[in-house]
Amino acid sequence: MTRRLYYVDAYRREFEAVVRAVRGSDAGGPAVALSETAFYPTSGGQPCDLGHLDGRRVRDVSDEGGEIWHVLEAADAPPVGARVRGAIDWDRRFDHMQQHTGQHILSQAFLQTLNGQTVSVHMGQACTLDLQIPALTDDQLAQVERLANSIVMEDRPVTIREVDPDEAASLGLRRPPKQTGRIRVVEVADFDRSACGGTHVRASAEVGPIVIRGWERYKGGVRVEFLCGSRTLRDYQWTRGLVRSLAGQLTTGEGELEAAVGRLRERARDLERDLTEARARLLEREAGDLLAAAGGAPPIIAAVFTGRPADDLRALARAVTSRAESLVIFGAEPDRRLLIGRSPGMALDAAALLREALAPFGGRGGGKPEAAEGVAASAPSAQALVDAAQAAAARQR
Repeated sequence: MTRRLYYVDAYRREFEAVVRAVRGSDAGGPAVALSETAFYPTSGGQPCDLGHLDGRRVRDVSDEGGEIWHVLEAADAPPVGARVRGAIDWDRRFDHMQQHTGQHILSQAFLQTLNGQTVSVHMGQACTLDLQIPALTDDQLAQVERLANSIVMEDRPVTIREVDPDEAASLGLRRPPKQTGRIRVVEVADFDRSACGGTHVRASAEVGPIVIRGWERYKGGVRVEFLCGSRTLRDYQWTRGLVRSLAGQLTTGEGELEAAVGRLRERARDLERDLTEARARLLEREAGDLLAAAGGAPPIIAAVFTGRPADDLRALARAVTSRAESLVIFGAEPDRRLLIGRSPGMALDAAALLREALAPFGGRGGGKPEAAEGVAASAPSAQALVDAAQAAAARQR
């Protein structure tokens, strides 16, 4: 069994220990078990500590039956019996302490404010709570944030103790403990008591500001994303930078930014509507030009286009076939696409024409008698597909 120094002092950054065992790991490097360690293993939703052992980087830490294994990012490991010096990545450790203690405060705030019980916790690049609440409003989130941050600003002591199960049952823990035997209880004074094996700060003020970034519905409840401490500061700095940048680009004051964006969106909608109308007029003119240049009765409109969006070609085909009784055969480069459409009154089957034209080239596609579309990447060119479709149409007629 490894002695867990992080339970004795969560603020301890360096230590010395004796190597008890060495083995391989799934990560490729050797794994080392020590007589004692300040490295916290991945557990209870909290990520593991990282750092160094005698200059070798520790890339993962896990708890297996009470033995703490340190996976090294090195080809070799110190031998069994060697005395080594360990140093944890303090910034990472303290960040986890802030997030974890902040999570306790936030979970209790949700419970007291909205009777929302925390179902599970996830801490990593993003920290989330899964809560038994059907939905949340902005006012409710603001209320929970106010309560949580009032506890932070009051700088309440955070204490940790071990109790037996009978005493734990009388403490009014927020959630019943899952483990048996002695139970580790983390208490934010006169606010929250929880059974927890994680690392925590000494007082609530060290958590720093708690911010709820958003929420989503998840498995019949909600999942809330939150930030504490240094993460909150970084998020604030990023947001402030974004607001300044947008206000500068829109040449408006930060207080008028929302109104400026609203005007911009309205202008964009107007421009999009105008563009759609102009595009429709151009397609109608182009359809008329194609019909005027075509021969036959009913005419066959055959053409190859390069770099033109498929949606645009579909709209042009509809414009042609709705304007006059006609058959449209469009090829498109560079993807060797073939589009076939016909007017409603014609007996030709566009889907059958498509299959016949694509078959020699191993192409695939589908559609209806009125319109069909497919691709044959192995065809020598889109023109070859158009020629094949025209030959098929001649046979059907």
